[in-house]
Amino acid sequence: MKPLPEHTLVDARRRSEVLAYATKTEFDLVVVGAGINGAGIAADAALRGFRVLLLEQRDIAFGTSSRSSKLIHGGLRYLEHYQFRLVYEGTNERAILRHLAPHLVRPLLFALPVYDDSKHPLWKMDVGLWMYDGLSLFKNEARHITLRSPKRMLEREPLLRSEGLTGGIIYYDCATDDARLTLENVLLATKHGSAALTRCRVAEIDDDPARAKVRVSFTDEQTGLRHETATKGVIAATGVWTDRFRKLLAREEEVIRPTKGVHVVVPRDRLPIAHAVVGLTPRDQRAFFAIPWGDRTVLGTTDTDDPVDPSAPFVTRADVLYLLEAANHAFPSVDLGMEDIAGTWAGLRPLIKPVEEQSASDVPREHRIITDGRVVSVAGGKLTTYRRMAAETVDEALPVAGLPSRTSKSEEILLPGADGPRLDFDALAQAIGEAHGLAPDIAERLANVYGHRATGVLEYLMKRPELAARLHPEAAVIEAEVVHAVERELALDVDDVLVRRTSLALRVADHGLSAGPRVAALLAEALGWSKDEARSSLERFEREVALMSAFRRER
Repeated sequence: MKPLPEHTLVDARRRSEVLAYATKTEFDLVVVGAGINGAGIAADAALRGFRVLLLEQRDIAFGTSSRSSKLIHGGLRYLEHYQFRLVYEGTNERAILRHLAPHLVRPLLFALPVYDDSKHPLWKMDVGLWMYDGLSLFKNEARHITLRSPKRMLEREPLLRSEGLTGGIIYYDCATDDARLTLENVLLATKHGSAALTRCRVAEIDDDPARAKVRVSFTDEQTGLRHETATKGVIAATGVWTDRFRKLLAREEEVIRPTKGVHVVVPRDRLPIAHAVVGLTPRDQRAFFAIPWGDRTVLGTTDTDDPVDPSAPFVTRADVLYLLEAANHAFPSVDLGMEDIAGTWAGLRPLIKPVEEQSASDVPREHRIITDGRVVSVAGGKLTTYRRMAAETVDEALPVAGLPSRTSKSEEILLPGADGPRLDFDALAQAIGEAHGLAPDIAERLANVYGHRATGVLEYLMKRPELAARLHPEAAVIEAEVVHAVERELALDVDDVLVRRTSLALRVADHGLSAGPRVAALLAEALGWSKDEARSSLERFEREVALMSAFRRER
């Protein structure tokens, strides 16, 4: 069947056409899972010229890939464990992603205070940062700065605990929007001919060696109907669902050890920091971050073994108290409490199960590629190195699927939001604001979140100026983004928009509940929903919010 045009592949209103195409086409590769690894794999394979179908049981970036610390970092703490290869890969991938997606991967200054009771003295941390800079081949935004007195450190971050402070270090890593980084990899794949279907759960894989093709059966979760497609090979990037997926292949070996990471969001004016501050929690000496995030500050993260349903990780009161305790220890004067919480999220890390017993924090963030017949699974890894992992996984899968060897191009091709003239974010924000009469915070957000793709959002304002209205008084998200998410970003549900396309639900005190009805109405208009369908979508979002705010109902 003739490939579908890009505008059809990304338009949720034309999902039935994509579904029909998927069942009538023989693919080179079917990729299962649209987290960052699956999205990166689909993009990498499509850029090599292969015909790809990406299947996702929920939404793009539904799991871990929208619930991380939202950092692109080299892994400074890996130096302590002599994991130099991980640091080298991380720091160099960080530089590549800065080039591929400058609108989504932005430099962020980190402050690392050192105390007289710290595990490593200031001189040793300084040596470690020289190694960090060196392993990056000095591709950092700038080299680190060592502050050799408490006064100089407190000039940078005056709220820090001063007792026992000996100095500190300032260095660079990067921040990102993890969900949108995942989304843009899917959009890059569709730009090069890949088809992507969300709400399609793989139910069976028939890899009979006697047949030329692998048969993949999947259930459309919206209709309950079973469909089948044929492919030369399958790549599974199912994250914390890896062990469940491999049971479809009659493989019982457990390879994943999921650990839960919780983040808490507070208003920036309650914890006004200039850097992402790195510290240790007083309770168990785990690494702790306080990260600037627009008009918010993010506190994270926990790292605990968690056997819960991977579809429904939730935030407990104990999680929140742990992070508040860490923040109040690092910044004694702020006295943060439950009433300051403006958002939360919880995610599960798909860590490789270690051979020997280790604490959750000590489990290496390496990945593993497993071959089962013509099915290749990749598990583990971290957000920063997704592109490298994707290329390596496709390299492994090509001979398994009987496909010709082709070199990865993912290091060269810009993600869609960066595809154009070099981005000047201030100039773009100013132009957007002046052309459409938008408030500065809205114009700035559109420039920084969408890059060159912001013009697509703005086209809706030309036709319907009323879509410039804010979805929520605490956020710079406008109604046009909802329609854009449906027609150009495969959004099918209220939580797709509020949690992953805009992150609004993660930033505001009510988790976006007040915006839910308006989003449901806009989705109903775009997708032709009945009142019952709109109500069901809103209820699904409310259940998602209930997991985020579970801690508020505990006694």
